[in-house]
Amino acid sequence: MSTPWYAEWFNTTFYYDLYQYRDDREASRFIEELCTKLKIKNGESALDIACGRGRHAKVLSEQGLKTLGIDLSQESIEFARQYEHKDLHFEVGNMLEELPFGSFDWVMNLFTSFGYFENDNLHELALKNMAKTLKPKGRLVIDFMNSGKIAGNLIPENIVQTDMATYEITRKEEKGYIVKNIQVNHGNSILNFEERVRAFSVDDFKKMLNKARLEVVEIAGDYDLSFYSEKNSNRMIIIAQKETK
Repeated sequence: MSTPWYAEWFNTTFYYDLYQYRDDREASRFIEELCTKLKIKNGESALDIACGRGRHAKVLSEQGLKTLGIDLSQESIEFARQYEHKDLHFEVGNMLEELPFGSFDWVMNLFTSFGYFENDNLHELALKNMAKTLKPKGRLVIDFMNSGKIAGNLIPENIVQTDMATYEITRKEEKGYIVKNIQVNHGNSILNFEERVRAFSVDDFKKMLNKARLEVVEIAGDYDLSFYSEKNSNRMIIIAQKETK
């Protein structure tokens, strides 16, 4: 069985090199704003699902949340553990499996860390597993790309040059996914990677969240929780609350 694209690509140094602008300062800025707008209380608990190397989880803990970050990648979790303290921990975990880490006031899935799977049954399973980790009336925050705007403004190709490599990137829509092909020119080597993310709409999310017994309470278009516009917003931030019935 082949390795899923996300397990392969996210584990490379090239991924972190290409997206080096997604740094700690950027994470601090939007997490602080998000926590303020959501009225998150000191001492509440948060699960950061698909936390990568922990840059968002780190800031969540700095905002007073008792935070656990989980990720599929053992390597990413080992890197993140350098930041651990009494209110911040990291574990390997897979959103497609039940998450045996207790219950939380908040579950965070940030920076388009969703929509990677081959079929929507798996996406629904992942959301159900997230819902199970929430306390009654706990809230799930999904920070996703604004598929409508991206699809309408797709840049077919561009080149990114860094000190490490040259990245030739092409983009297209394909069967409900936004597909990005990345050719890495590094020294005498040429490597090819892919990003394939489901172009979910707000209605798609509402249907899937309803099946997970989660009620959408707010949809925002950016980290300041401003009004969502399918054509104009930079992000699609969905806040859903666990039903108590």
